[in-house]
Amino acid sequence: MITTIIYKVITYKSWDRYHYFSSVCAPESYPIAFHNIYFILADGELGSIKDEDVERFTSKWGEEYYFAESNYRERLPVKLVLQYVSYRDKKFYSDTLNLPEKEIRQIFKSAFLNKQAEKLYSPSNDVKGLKFLVGIANNGNVAVWMRGVYLEKLLLKQKLKPREPQGDETFWEKRLSKADYIKKSFENLEDSVKLKLDNGFDAKANYIDTPTHYIEKNKELWDYQKKNKIID
Repeated sequence: MITTIIYKVITYKSWDRYHYFSSVCAPESYPIAFHNIYFILADGELGSIKDEDVERFTSKWGEEYYFAESNYRERLPVKLVLQYVSYRDKKFYSDTLNLPEKEIRQIFKSAFLNKQAEKLYSPSNDVKGLKFLVGIANNGNVAVWMRGVYLEKLLLKQKLKPREPQGDETFWEKRLSKADYIKKSFENLEDSVKLKLDNGFDAKANYIDTPTHYIEKNKELWDYQKKNKIID
């Protein structure tokens, strides 16, 4: 019995679990459609990434999903899995990217030490943690940030090569051609937006090197919250 308990404690690793929330963004003028996006965690479990804004084509570069929640502590993400198609270049991208686990762990420790962890919603009680934001820019460029109070750290910036879709990557009720899959994936993108993009709007943008201004946008709010003891 004791051996079983010890084994469960060691394998669960409660000391290496954290509250965090993850979402993804893409520029308005470079809509994409996901086949898959998720984290692989240190214990092999899959970590979800909120993608509703991107799927609804309402996302903006550097902006995260507004409602951050964390129902339980999880192991840290060690890989990012991406499979998506881009409307502008009609190309498919697919890759599994390694994340800097040691750096992520150090950022968490530093954030709690320096009171930069922020409140995340939890059904039982608000908890403190950090947020991950994945950014999918144009031309296969990908960035991953960690965020907290007065805190933004760039973890990864990488350029993916377009690939031919494999297996079920063009499956939508049935196997489709690439052209039909793209048409289906973006059928809810407004025609006026498609026309604007097809005519070359924002064609020379370089979003991967565009600052998010996350700290500048939130500094006034944090200053107010700190002054009124809403945050530490």
